[in-house]
Amino acid sequence: MPKKFFNKWLPSSEKVARLKFMRIFGERTLNPLLWYVNRRSIAKAMFIGTFWGILPVPFHSLFIILTVLWFEVNLPIGLCMAWLTNPLTVVPILYLGFWFGTKIYHVNMINTDMLLGVLHQILNWLKNLGHGHIDFSLAKILVSGLVIEAVLFAISFYLITHLFWRWSVVNAWKKRKQTQLSNHEINKSL
Repeated sequence: MPKKFFNKWLPSSEKVARLKFMRIFGERTLNPLLWYVNRRSIAKAMFIGTFWGILPVPFHSLFIILTVLWFEVNLPIGLCMAWLTNPLTVVPILYLGFWFGTKIYHVNMINTDMLLGVLHQILNWLKNLGHGHIDFSLAKILVSGLVIEAVLFAISFYLITHLFWRWSVVNAWKKRKQTQLSNHEINKSL
């Protein structure tokens, strides 16, 4: 059952509250609703964590924590989803974001020269500590696509969580019923 798995796997509220970056939220992180394991709480936390986790914004864990505190859903699951954006997944996430953006604005997908030009502009901007020119026409396409991608993946993870949870509960019921039937037949034969 998912509830047993999550209860065993998730850290305690006291352990997380002792983390340095969680101290800024004070006693709010000890709210029992943030640690409650049920289908709705986990699914909503998956939605929130996936949405903010896919958007490659600085400090997306902070946005996840604030949103989780606002909606009072499972905090550790929401924070785990922040790891969706990592060095292995950032390129596919950005590529898919560009693809969605090009479909929204009806433009051609960017080519290698255009991508290298934008990368050069960004690196030059970072080297000069924020001074320089960046062509933001591609940023509009990327950001729009990333928001659409984040919403679609968040809805997908939300629905998958609900479906998987329901499937595992139904399977547990079936196993329990089979065990009860077999125990009943054994007792009957004695």
